[in-house]
Amino acid sequence: METIKEIVAERRTYTATQDTHSHRYAQLILPLEGELFIETGTQHLRLDHHTLFFVPPECDHTFHAVVRNEFLVLDIPHFMLAKSKLQNRGISYKLNNQWKGIRYLILNEIDKQSLHGPALKELYPYISHHLLQEQQPKSIRYIHEHYNENITVDKLASLEHYHRSYYSEWFLEKTGKSPSAYIREVRLNKAKELLRDTDLPILHIAIQVGLEHQSSLTRLFQKYEEITPSQFRTKYK
Repeated sequence: METIKEIVAERRTYTATQDTHSHRYAQLILPLEGELFIETGTQHLRLDHHTLFFVPPECDHTFHAVVRNEFLVLDIPHFMLAKSKLQNRGISYKLNNQWKGIRYLILNEIDKQSLHGPALKELYPYISHHLLQEQQPKSIRYIHEHYNENITVDKLASLEHYHRSYYSEWFLEKTGKSPSAYIREVRLNKAKELLRDTDLPILHIAIQVGLEHQSSLTRLFQKYEEITPSQFRTKYK
């Protein structure tokens, strides 16, 4: 299955021939002109000037078009995605003003022929934030916005108006993991972004993601990635 190592943005058109495939990277498909019909499992969608679509990695999808069309497509490497978005199901979004602004910024980078430059990497955290923001409950959004702080289960439970004990059960059912495990995952993914996209010292990255010591970040990487932060930076930067 094809993989990619960096985010890519392109204008693409689609034909009337139905094509079914999947790929290890994700795609964000934003409309520019015309319509695109896409199916993923039980989902049957028509993408037009009102709708955009996120295709997660390894998601079988079928698409075709019957009218003249053009779409802005972002290919996003799987390792840039939080595991919470790695569900095998597409997500549709309304093309609101925030997404129109994102589309404008990406098109501007394409026009400047900086498709693989640092600008797209700098834009991606903003794009990722909006992908998550519209889908998540308040307490999960809070984790993504305050991962660098001390986050308690009591605080998270209060955001959902649940008792602490019930909240932990609800969270496990919602995400497949405990609140503390989810917080570790968010911090890990943010640390990955900083290791790839900046030259900050590893200690500074540890502090920025809410960890007091560099050794804490190293243990996190060794547990979940089986490599050290330095090795991750060398591999993906």
